[in-house]
Amino acid sequence: MGYETPILTAGGASNQTIREAVTSPRHDVGTRGQTSDGRVFYYTRTSDSNILAAGQLVMSERIIAAHANLTVPDAVAVGATSVAVTLGSGESLVKDAYQGGYLVINDVDGEGRTYRISGNAATSSSTAATFDLSDEIETALTTSSQATVLKNPWADVVEAAAGHVHFACGVPQFAVPAGNSTAQYFWAQTWGISALEDDATTAEGAVLQSGSTAGQVEVGDGAAQPIGVQLYPGVATEYYPKFLTIAP
Repeated sequence: MGYETPILTAGGASNQTIREAVTSPRHDVGTRGQTSDGRVFYYTRTSDSNILAAGQLVMSERIIAAHANLTVPDAVAVGATSVAVTLGSGESLVKDAYQGGYLVINDVDGEGRTYRISGNAATSSSTAATFDLSDEIETALTTSSQATVLKNPWADVVEAAAGHVHFACGVPQFAVPAGNSTAQYFWAQTWGISALEDDATTAEGAVLQSGSTAGQVEVGDGAAQPIGVQLYPGVATEYYPKFLTIAP
């Protein structure tokens, strides 16, 4: 049981195995779990229209440009638990789209602080969106402050795109059903022994990065996120074992 069912960092065993998808979440997205042999998994959601294949890399959703470097229209006092920011043009916001994600103060007053988002109001583009926070504002914000909002890295994942992706966040251990009709929740592996598809001949001991083919990995060039280490010489389109080092 301990090899298929992660033990949660907060204590206790998950009620979902590493080879099971559900449509009603049993944990918060981003919850960390570890099997008794040391493999690490993060609780993940996909809303993609494609099946996520076993042994292929998945990546987190990119930060939307219209949701980055945003102005704060009204000053926010220390101790506040919500912040309004003005969205850029062309991108509206559905209710609670960023639940479990983060608000980062990226410039001027309050810069360098990160706050977890507990929910958000539905908002049209180019208008002020209110984000509710799990934590209190630690340093007051002014109308000169600038903020960026992003989803949890394990929310709304898709197959890793070809080339150097912005953040590869794990490897499914089974074929995860398409989530476009109903979101699918599953455990994605981030650390330890896992099969993962090679896109070319790969030397034993090579440090790996996302490959030139979607979902695959290749030898790292030192300029992209390390995915893990090749444990046996790899062959293109085959799934030789790796030691994942995405997130411990």
